[in-house]
Amino acid sequence: MIRVAALALVACLVAFPARAAIYENTINVDDEDDLFELEQRGDIAEDTADTLLELMREGVDLNAAGREQLYDLPGLTYADVDAVLEYRKAKGHIDDPTELVGAGALTSEQLVQIAPFIRIDAARPLLPVSGKIRAQTRVTTTDNVPPPALLSARLKGPLNLSAGFMMFTTRRRAATPTYDALNDALTSKGFTYQPQLTRYFAQWKPGNARLVVGTFTIGFGEHLTLDNTRRVTPRGIYLVDDFRRVNVLSQTCKLSSGGLLADPSSGCDQGDGKNLYITPDYKWRESFRGVAGSIEDLHVGSEATMALYGFLSYQQRSIYQYEIYDRRFCDDPRDDNNEFCKAPAVSLPDGTTRLVYSTLGNAFDELTGGGHVTFKPSYRVTLGLTGFVAMPFFRQSPLELDFQEYSRYPSGGAFGAVGVDAHTSYQGFNFFLEATHNFDGRVGTGGAGGYGIEQRTSYSTKKHDFELSLRFYDQGFGTPYARPIAGPDLLEGQRARNEAGARFRWVGHFSKDWEVGLRANFWVNPYAIENSTPALVPNLYALGRVDFVGWSFIQPGVWFDMRNKNVPSSVHGTCSSETIILTESGTLACGGDLYKAVGRVEVMPHARLLSGTVQFAYTWKDDIRYKDRFRNDVQLWVELRSRPVDFLQLRLRTRYLFQDVSDNTYLEQSSWSFIEAAWVVGGSLRLGLRYDLYVWLDQRSSTANRVPNPEHRLQLDLRAAF
Repeated sequence: MIRVAALALVACLVAFPARAAIYENTINVDDEDDLFELEQRGDIAEDTADTLLELMREGVDLNAAGREQLYDLPGLTYADVDAVLEYRKAKGHIDDPTELVGAGALTSEQLVQIAPFIRIDAARPLLPVSGKIRAQTRVTTTDNVPPPALLSARLKGPLNLSAGFMMFTTRRRAATPTYDALNDALTSKGFTYQPQLTRYFAQWKPGNARLVVGTFTIGFGEHLTLDNTRRVTPRGIYLVDDFRRVNVLSQTCKLSSGGLLADPSSGCDQGDGKNLYITPDYKWRESFRGVAGSIEDLHVGSEATMALYGFLSYQQRSIYQYEIYDRRFCDDPRDDNNEFCKAPAVSLPDGTTRLVYSTLGNAFDELTGGGHVTFKPSYRVTLGLTGFVAMPFFRQSPLELDFQEYSRYPSGGAFGAVGVDAHTSYQGFNFFLEATHNFDGRVGTGGAGGYGIEQRTSYSTKKHDFELSLRFYDQGFGTPYARPIAGPDLLEGQRARNEAGARFRWVGHFSKDWEVGLRANFWVNPYAIENSTPALVPNLYALGRVDFVGWSFIQPGVWFDMRNKNVPSSVHGTCSSETIILTESGTLACGGDLYKAVGRVEVMPHARLLSGTVQFAYTWKDDIRYKDRFRNDVQLWVELRSRPVDFLQLRLRTRYLFQDVSDNTYLEQSSWSFIEAAWVVGGSLRLGLRYDLYVWLDQRSSTANRVPNPEHRLQLDLRAAF
């Protein structure tokens, strides 16, 4: 019944003129914690949260951002973006964002929505040096080693120079594996408290030229050839301070039995060590590291322009320990009958204790180079050519390490891709196209690589934004440095592989008071997967949402989310869609169904003095435990916000989660609350203190033995600008 109702709802929504927001839901946030909450509630995907966090931390300069950068802002259509650009061109410099509302380029609601993500750099700064600094640390009552910490800074100086860095301290990151000649095996020093300098850069940006030395990300087109940014519409080089706070405590012991650690901080030599949890380390994405440069707006003739981009990177990269194998004893990592095709064990110096389920820091090096050329024969036509090549190097000689078939990195040495892209616009329509061919030396494929193509069409007005994207990726397509639209299926480490599909998005206002949105992603696998899936199995993900925004003091909204893998099948008893399971045999992407109904009410009785949110979600999802029915989960979120005076911000949130309401001995039942106070001095200093209380309520044996329960956590966050 749930399946039939869900498909009927999608059919009804598709019958109307369609428009889908660029993001899954309306984005009304004040800071990073609001974005984290949206992701934790399931309102936005992890990729969307990454994009918005990057925009918020870097800020989009209203006086310098191009069309693509402005379109990444939530709530703006291409029509809105063009209106902003026309106003900026006519006025010369935007001094105050409220000007855009007065000029009719944006509505006041849109300005509120984009406010946390924009900045206005002074046309002539008062000081020759300006910048911002951030420091943060987190601690749990059971921490038996110093807590993790982060420190980041950005400086902007005279002569178009700028610089920055971001560093962390970690305790749960396995040291670089080395070769142990005595045992002919890999060894690691294990887990130690150490600094990690993950981002550092210096930039010179005179006029339309740019030179970056250090760490950076880069992307172009439709994410098909080269893009390791998190932008929706990437175009060029980006300097980012991207990190994540993991909200689940980390188990202290990630070692196999058979040996004891001399270091008692591991917890593995204690009776309850495997049940002891401490503050997790921060997470970050590994970027490129080297030199990158660009020259934009080079005039070719009277109207045409060109842009040139290039980069060279030499970066150390980490990898999950089960994603490697030794070519000396295994010809094809797909051979499940060969015991030596499994990932080699990684031991501690004692020779008996082994790491399990760990990421190996700086496990291999990678040399990468590439570039992009843009040619614009006219204002509304853009042509591009992108290419890159990468070569990984393992340093653990004489072992001949390579990547397993389920790793996102291809085995066989060098890999890369070459692609072309194009864009044109006419009135409210925008047409985008990118076609790419990649190459690699993966074992068993002959190194032929594959090809992919994506075509995207958007139509934008001031009240509606419509997008339709068509795609096709063959069996050999896919690289680690591309982010094309794709379903969650994983084939040999890549989502964008063996897939043909269409994504449809629309969001709009039928009237002043009602906002409606729809997202639908449909795909099939053109080719059969040996011993797994026949060809042309249809899959459908869809999200429909309705919000009433006609009242200022209360705004309700409802939406329905469905994720149906293998639409014709109604068989229960498999794990739900988009569940990812990491095992020693690879990464398992589940194929069951999930349906979720959500209701939310925003209440603002006293403006800044008091506002709040209540959200309830009920989920039907497949589970391997239940062969004849769905598993049912419930989730309740309550939040209160207050700013009683200008310099003080208060926030209180509580989440109640009950996975599988029929049995509290199976999965998680918990209550998670936190209270945060932030002292704000103008726009230059913010000091935040947060206390979390996490209580495990289920009756599992793992919960009964868990230390601590309840969990008491503290976080201190300092941000300063000058």
